[in-house]
Amino acid sequence: MFLLVVSIIASCGVRKYVPEGKALLVDNKIVYDSARSNLIRSEYANYLVQKPNKTLLGWMPRVWLYYKTQKTDRKFYKWVNKNLAVEPVYYNVTFTNESTRQIENYLNNTGFFKSSVTATKKEKRKRAKVVYSIHRTKPYTIRNIDYKIYDSAIYSEIKKIEDDFVVKTDDNYNIYTMDKERDQITYHLRSNGYYFFTKEYIFYEVDTNLMQRKADIKLRIDGNKHEKYYINKVFIYPNYNVKTAKVTINDTVPFTFSLRKRDPEYRFDFIYGKNPKVNLKTFNQVIQIHQGEEFSIKKVSQTYRALGSLKLYNLSNISFDTVPSGNDTLKLLNCTIKLQKGKLHYYNIQLEGTNSGGDLGALGSISYRNNNIFRGSEVLRVTLKGGFQAQRVSNAVTDEGLFNTKEFGIDASIMFPRFLSPIALHRFVSEYQPRTLLSAGYNAQIRPLYTRYILTASFGYNWKSTNTIEHYLTPINLNTVKVLPTDLFELMLDYETNQRIKDQYTDHLILGLNYSFIFTNQNVTKTKDFVYFKADIETSGNALSLFKTTPVITTSDKFHEVMGIRYAQYFRYQLDLRYYHYFMSENVLALRFMFGQGIAYGNSKDMPFEKSFYAGGTNGMRGWQFRTLGPGEFKNNDGYDMEHIGDLQIESNIEFRFPLYGILKGAIFSDIGNIWTLTNNESFEGGQFKFDKFYKQLAMDAGFGIRFDFSFFLIRLDLAAPLIDPVFEEANRWRGNDLQWKNVVWNFGIGYPF
Repeated sequence: MFLLVVSIIASCGVRKYVPEGKALLVDNKIVYDSARSNLIRSEYANYLVQKPNKTLLGWMPRVWLYYKTQKTDRKFYKWVNKNLAVEPVYYNVTFTNESTRQIENYLNNTGFFKSSVTATKKEKRKRAKVVYSIHRTKPYTIRNIDYKIYDSAIYSEIKKIEDDFVVKTDDNYNIYTMDKERDQITYHLRSNGYYFFTKEYIFYEVDTNLMQRKADIKLRIDGNKHEKYYINKVFIYPNYNVKTAKVTINDTVPFTFSLRKRDPEYRFDFIYGKNPKVNLKTFNQVIQIHQGEEFSIKKVSQTYRALGSLKLYNLSNISFDTVPSGNDTLKLLNCTIKLQKGKLHYYNIQLEGTNSGGDLGALGSISYRNNNIFRGSEVLRVTLKGGFQAQRVSNAVTDEGLFNTKEFGIDASIMFPRFLSPIALHRFVSEYQPRTLLSAGYNAQIRPLYTRYILTASFGYNWKSTNTIEHYLTPINLNTVKVLPTDLFELMLDYETNQRIKDQYTDHLILGLNYSFIFTNQNVTKTKDFVYFKADIETSGNALSLFKTTPVITTSDKFHEVMGIRYAQYFRYQLDLRYYHYFMSENVLALRFMFGQGIAYGNSKDMPFEKSFYAGGTNGMRGWQFRTLGPGEFKNNDGYDMEHIGDLQIESNIEFRFPLYGILKGAIFSDIGNIWTLTNNESFEGGQFKFDKFYKQLAMDAGFGIRFDFSFFLIRLDLAAPLIDPVFEEANRWRGNDLQWKNVVWNFGIGYPF
């Protein structure tokens, strides 16, 4: 009621400034014949000429500011009017008619000929809403498709790809689909030598049958003879500078190479004045444009993408010029590639204070990046980090000074912009331009009760197979942990009954393989629905198990060890599916479903702690603190903090995101899910997954969030409370009737949760 009263008062405050005869446009609504329609309203919203005023609880604060600061000579008011206020949008019948016309054109272009759109204005208290009613006719469908192509060579190329055409018989007539097919044909021809071919050569002749509402289409390509072009020479400027290009004296350095023994020898002509400080063979895999081959726009795109992975350069340009061949039937092009170098060295220093449960401390790091460490545009990153904390411990522990907890380490990685492998795979390399990633790290954690050393190393590849699909393959992934407990802590661990807690402070080694598949059809330039899917697969210990009968592997307590450290053996996978649906303006409905499972076998009884699943925290099940939910209906009655982990996870999330005011965004959300163990575990009583019980153990929360969206990053504050809590008796798990402020969990994060 309070918000309603405020909204009414605020609305009146703006209304008194609206000139007579005008009305503020507050909403555009699109309706259509539901009996025969599967149209998406957001498709038509793009054709509305007038966008309504943005409101906050029915009020228009920026419009109000415009009115208040419009007629004044004060500098501050002028600044407010220019930078904070927004000019009001008044209902305009001309714009409404234009919107109606554009929607009707869209309907005609998609086969719904002679459909009509009626716009109705609803005005109350100087506020106007416009309702666009769409009355669709039955669409025209495509009956026959034929060709009218004068160039026989072009006709042969078209026949090669006609099965992939997007215009099909029995589909609705759609001019936008036809235009997409024109792009498809043009791309194919320009990828097979036809340098000067453009989509303007392509036409569609349409013959419609009014009675049957059918359309016969004839694809016509004008031009009696289209010429194929071949690459003559490839010139590369590896040290190009637009400011000094006209005065620099350059030398031409020919460089010949062959990708494979049976392949022809290619030649690049490098042009530079001073030493470019880059190995010329760096470009062997990168540049796909070769002397003697047909011009290909596909290879030009691949080359641009590969050049983009060379962090040594921040700008690249590829151009072509025709050159005489001395033969009228042979058409030649010279290719020129200009590369402008970016910054070579980068440094970064970070300092931050920490407060973990009242324990104060500080962390710091120094990072260095080199974009050409081995003269092949390899990117080296090295980070040194360290910190300390005043951690409260038991009186039984010897006092080691105020800052008794210390941590330091080093991380290093190298990205090679090429494929490093004993197996050449030349076609794979030229098509997908994979990168090689090598990383290693060492970390030491010195605590009052123990000292832990962590060593990590990995070797893998990353590539994109299409514009929507990306792959990460890490065939070597090493993680080893060495723990040196004090005598007192070792005694405490001996009395600990929770094996998973003991595993956190036990030496172990993970050596395995990781693979990630990522699909997303998001178009960052358009506000359009999209899907995101990620599948992670991880194994460990299988390669090491092959050496069980060799001196490399030793046995202790029936378990196998490498260099005195027991190695983990497991299979783990996780699926993450998301769907984002956009409403009119900036409203988004985000849906996510996750499923993951880890199976320990062979040399492991349980999943390693760091590879187990957890629930609760800022990015999922936000009604619970980090790692405090589950597994199953387990309830911690021991009176001490512990992190809850499991072997299986099911979680689903729904979140509605909407704009509030300027950079301020809002969200309401709900999460449902839990984790479980696959076997009965005394440490987590009631946590085992069972088909006849798991759905009764799903937890549920709900909440709302405030986000500050600065475009380049987003600050998020979410408040959530548990609605269904599986730790209670089955008949008493609904907690909605007993909610109190103390049950609310605050989550602070950077970026969206998903």
